[in-house]
Parts: sequence; structure tokens; C-alpha cells
Amino acid sequence: MPSGPKGCRYTHAVRRPHAQGVVRRAVRTLRRAPGGQRLIAVADGVRLRLDPFAVFLYDEGRQLDAARQDHLATLDLELAGASVLEVGAGIGLHTPFLTGLGCEVVSTDGRPGNVRELARRNPDVRVGVLDLESAPHIDGLGHFDVVYCYGLLYHLSRPEQALRSLSEIADTILLETCVTPGDSVAVNLVAERAAVATQATGGTGCRPTRPWIMQTLQALWGNAYVSTTQPVHPWFPLDWSTLPTTVEPSRFTRAVFVGSRRPLDTPTLLTVLPDRQNHVAVT
Repeated sequence: MPSGPKGCRYTHAVRRPHAQGVVRRAVRTLRRAPGGQRLIAVADGVRLRLDPFAVFLYDEGRQLDAARQDHLATLDLELAGASVLEVGAGIGLHTPFLTGLGCEVVSTDGRPGNVRELARRNPDVRVGVLDLESAPHIDGLGHFDVVYCYGLLYHLSRPEQALRSLSEIADTILLETCVTPGDSVAVNLVAERAAVATQATGGTGCRPTRPWIMQTLQALWGNAYVSTTQPVHPWFPLDWSTLPTTVEPSRFTRAVFVGSRRPLDTPTLLTVLPDRQNHVAVT
């Protein structure tokens, strides 16, 4: 059994698969029923009490994970054998993708409960608790070729501080996040549910604009890119010119970025934000 920070030993959570299946079927029925949406929050609360990690395992979430990983595999980046710090790893659903590339992975999350489950699912990976909201100085972790930051940034209330800390220990950042459309340079703080294992630990997240992300990555890493294509998933828009620019926490509008110490010469990355993108061709 792996040990975490300060020699903590991890145990796995108790499962109640039959009860979870009952709740899942109830939620599907409620979605189709008149007025049923008002009761879904109650059903979700029951599901989370039965298994706090169920929120990671919705069909929609697994489809999102697959789309993001399929897309990353097409970006022609030098990841094989790289040393990788995975931040905001949740329960480690992306970790096997990285280890499958032969990467030397240190996988982290800000919630100890998530990290215990992460260790159970990935027993051969070094894991630890890392809350970027409360740990501005992380140089003690060592230096990495890549920091893998998929699905974390928009759950932080101080995203610039977190990115600055990561820039001090990694040559490249792979960044996927929810964003707010528009041309402004803004962080856009929003409220989140701290009790939910996938959301902001402190109850405040953000929905930064694409220009803010590009400017910040350029300032911290020296080179900033957005992917030429988008993952094949409804939450990754193709026409940015038609999207509303209001800040809406419940609207999932996502994009993929790369920050790098050295210039990257590949047609899969752009240095200027496009108004339109295409879906990646996945074979």
C-alpha cells in the first residue's frame, strides 16, 4: 500500500454498487418527468452520501475524459518518458493515460479523500495532497518536464498565483479549463460548492477569459499557445464569435492551452486566439 505525505497510509472507500445503480436510474427518470429537475439535486445528494466519488464517474464525465485524452494524443507533443506533475487529479482517471506514455508521474489533488482513492486506483504512482490555494511555494516538489493541469484552473480563486508556482517547477504546462468567451482580460471569480469533491475546496472558483490565460502563460513561461483543434465534445465550442460573454458558472465552455519555456513549432498549436476552430480528427 502506498504512503502519502508524512508517511500517511491510504485505505479504500466502501462501495455500495446496488444502491448507486438505484439512484442513477432514479435520476434518469426524474430528468424526463415534468418538474423533475427540482428533485435531481436531492438524488445527487443521496448518491454522494453513498459514494463521494460518484461525481467523478457520471457517463458524461467519462465521455469528457475520453475526448480530452484523444485530443491531447493528437497535439504532437513530446510527452513519452517525461517527468509529469499532475495537479487537480481528482481520483486519478487521467493518470493511466500519462503512465501509458511511459511518463514518470507524481499525481496530486487538494482533497485528502480524493488522494486516498487516487492511490487505490493507481498503486504504482507517487501521490500526495497538494492544494494550490494554500501552497504558493511548491519548489520542494522538485522540477518536472511537464505539469498536467486539466480541469483544475477554473476551481481556483487565485489562478495567477497557482500558475506562477507551477511555472517555477515545470518547463511546460498542459492546461485545459472552463473559460468565459470574449476579448476582455479577466479572471471572473464565481461561487462553487465546496462540499462536492470535484469543485473548489474553498468555495470560490473562476471562469477566466482566453486572453487572460494566453497573457498569463506568455508572462510566466515565455511562450503561450492554444490548440488549433478542439476535443470532440459539446463543451468545446468551435465558433467563439457567437457565444455569450456573460459570466455563467453553470455553462461549461472549455479550451486547451500550452505554456512552454521553449518555442513549439507544430501546426497543432496557435499563438493567436482563433474565432473558429475545428474538431480534432480522431482515428
